[in-house]
Amino acid sequence: GRSRRKMLSLGWRVATVMLMAVAAQAFVASAAAMNPSGMSAASPVMRASPQASNISPPSKLKLTYFDLEGVAEKVRLALKVGDVPFEDERVDFASWQSLKPKTPYGQLPLLTVEENAPVTQSAGMLRYVGRLTGLYPMDIMKALKVDEVCGLQEDFAKAIAPSIYIDMRPHLFGYDENLPVEQRKEIQKKLRNNLMQEGGDVRRFLGYFEDILKDNGSGFFVGDSVTIADCAMLPQLRQLQSGRLAGIPVNIVEEYPHLTNFCNKMMSLPAVSQHYGSK
Repeated sequence: GRSRRKMLSLGWRVATVMLMAVAAQAFVASAAAMNPSGMSAASPVMRASPQASNISPPSKLKLTYFDLEGVAEKVRLALKVGDVPFEDERVDFASWQSLKPKTPYGQLPLLTVEENAPVTQSAGMLRYVGRLTGLYPMDIMKALKVDEVCGLQEDFAKAIAPSIYIDMRPHLFGYDENLPVEQRKEIQKKLRNNLMQEGGDVRRFLGYFEDILKDNGSGFFVGDSVTIADCAMLPQLRQLQSGRLAGIPVNIVEEYPHLTNFCNKMMSLPAVSQHYGSK
């Protein structure tokens, strides 16, 4: 009896040890299959997302904006470079007064995707198109750099904006809505002089952009191909070259070799060249 109990106890101990060994071996194998985040490589949540270029474009896409480049131009460029068909609806200022109350927030541009309600905010539209076309990197660090350049471009546009809108909407800056044109022009001139003075925002931002291009080395702002950052930057530089900003020399971009090369490189792309034609 006692001998039998000893044999059974020994058998249970051996079985327990064997089970523990098998469990440990399984744990090691599982750990080896895991990535640094601790998720199993076979886990569905860790599968790579489909490439943006594999996303089917919507059957119907309409971009609505005024008949000028403005804040919608970066979205137009991304759609053109990404070869996505869309309706480029241009609104004249006379029609805008009747259209404005019908828009979500009283502003343009609008992006209408298929039968969905139109959405606003050009920065969001740009990222949507970037994901749709592959112009917004899947690599999160590259995407972060793209966002940095886009944000810097927006900062530059905001720095210039008062010198534009003082002529159109003086009441936004604390002046009388009926401020005489001569006074508007005088204020605008002072603002542009401040932008162009040594240490002013125009050359400060252009210096930033020049350094980014120099450091990246490909001729584009991020990586070695076109991204939405490039689509945002080209219209910004074209604005400086347009002659529409009195007080800012139209050849100022030519002072920066990498920015000049960037403009030439972008304009040589068939989709971009065709979009602008002889403009």
